[in-house]
Amino acid sequence: MRRDLGDFQTPPPLVAEVLRTLDVLGITYSRVLEPTCGEGRFLAALLARAEPPGEVWGIETQAEHLTLAESSMASLANGKTTIHLRQADFFASSLRNDLPWSADGPLLVLGNPPWITSAELGKIGGDNGPVRFNVKGLKGLEARTGSANFDLSEAVWIKLVRELAHESPTIALLCKASVARNVLAFAGRDAWPVVSASFHRIDSRKWFGASVDAGLFRVTLGNAPPRYEVDVYPSLGASEVETRLGLVDGVVVADLDRFEGVSALFRRSKLGRQWRQGIKHDAATVLELIDDGHAWRNSLGERVEVEPDRIYPLVKAADLARADGDAPRRGLIVPQVRLSEDLAGRKDRSPKLMAYLEKHADRFAKRKSSIYRGRPPFSIFGVGPYSFEPEKVAVSGMRLPPRFRAVEPVDGRPVVFDDTTYFLPCETSEDSAKLAESLNGPGAQDLIRALSFPGSKRPITKALLQRINLDGL
Repeated sequence: MRRDLGDFQTPPPLVAEVLRTLDVLGITYSRVLEPTCGEGRFLAALLARAEPPGEVWGIETQAEHLTLAESSMASLANGKTTIHLRQADFFASSLRNDLPWSADGPLLVLGNPPWITSAELGKIGGDNGPVRFNVKGLKGLEARTGSANFDLSEAVWIKLVRELAHESPTIALLCKASVARNVLAFAGRDAWPVVSASFHRIDSRKWFGASVDAGLFRVTLGNAPPRYEVDVYPSLGASEVETRLGLVDGVVVADLDRFEGVSALFRRSKLGRQWRQGIKHDAATVLELIDDGHAWRNSLGERVEVEPDRIYPLVKAADLARADGDAPRRGLIVPQVRLSEDLAGRKDRSPKLMAYLEKHADRFAKRKSSIYRGRPPFSIFGVGPYSFEPEKVAVSGMRLPPRFRAVEPVDGRPVVFDDTTYFLPCETSEDSAKLAESLNGPGAQDLIRALSFPGSKRPITKALLQRINLDGL
């Protein structure tokens, strides 16, 4: 198994459950393609059936896997099925031109593509991926941050649909739930001809030792009016739908039934208020400080002496769960007050700050995110005039159900947040208290539950918050 290829060979019992689930859904096929087929376990299981498909194709990049696939296929040759196995880079293959089908009839695309993200692939130097492109169609800074990160299986889905939609196939792949949601968003954005879709959850820890929300995502394409809704089942083979997720105004909604009761709150506020994300710096050992009762110290244990006007009270996402009234014990050194500020001009105004930063310059130089490339030394992100507004409402992006907090200045200094927190600047303390109360009320909470995904790494997002009609609360 190779980590750079996101290589999880599918256990035969899971293969059998997947095929039974497709049978229950009434999926018929005479041709089958298994992209990134590995040892060909799905194809082997199909060949062993009493009524096997008429033709199968398997594409695999690793020679050792393909050798095993060829061996198992040869032992299962039945005289009814034409078998094609090809060693090739899936992303470099043309699914229109490189797979000369000899049979006709319904096409099933089946398999278990790599479970790895483009960011993870880059970190380990793997090249098992598409020629780099902006899968999510983002612009500017977003395309250079984590927002542009994508699972390799998302790229597999996009290639399959773009090159095979004319065949009206059924595509059924094991993947993370987050991939299924992103694919649904792509489908709506690019007007994929989705006729029906379903997602059957699996126990990924049992089958793959991976603690991630995952399942069998099945999409059938055709010529009927598109339907961007997914029936979600609690397990493979389950017959009762657990919930329905779908697209509403380009947004993936986790629970369409719950959403219907609070849909009036789903629109941007006319007042134009904008949720913001906290400060991103990737240098916590240097910039985040603890008050030991006598002085500020960094996580290295060093006593930190910089100009007081460069240190702000820091509230992190985890702090928002604490009881009201608990004063933050953390501080954050904020070198810049705006993204474009060049700190070279601060040497005269803030000599202690600049000496401290230069002392730890190596730690800043080791930051890996591409957003710092080409920027002045010690740059941070997520900072602007809004960061220093005195009154705010804040919420953790990591917790469900969300708890909104009105946050006031501490000792006359505005509070700042980490980048897993979202906040909304307010005009007065009365305004922030009233807004927090409304956001913690049943209407907003039901809408957030309808829109958010409990198994996600960050179930609350800025985009989600921006769609809450604050005027209607």
